[in-house]
Amino acid sequence: MPLAATIGAGYNPQMPSVSQTIRVRVLFFGRLKEIAGCAEECLDFPATADIASLFAQYVSRFPLLQQYRSSIVVSRNQELVPWHSPLSSGDEVAFLPPVSGG
Repeated sequence: MPLAATIGAGYNPQMPSVSQTIRVRVLFFGRLKEIAGCAEECLDFPATADIASLFAQYVSRFPLLQQYRSSIVVSRNQELVPWHSPLSSGDEVAFLPPVSGG
């Protein structure tokens, strides 16, 4: 059998491609930490994700988080960013609830 025939013998063009994932570190503070049951967690997520979709995944696990969505400030790598900011592997995302006190 020619070499070219053996190289392509195991290739299956019908096979779906493996989706790319990234790993991000997620931090919760204040009341959000109580709801999520942890202060931090590492999570594998689709490479095309943004911060809003990351938060939506946590809302699916902890629905009570949704009531805080409009007042949460989010940071990526210790810089405040908008919710639609894209994620990269190794990012640290922090969800910060409103601060109270006086």
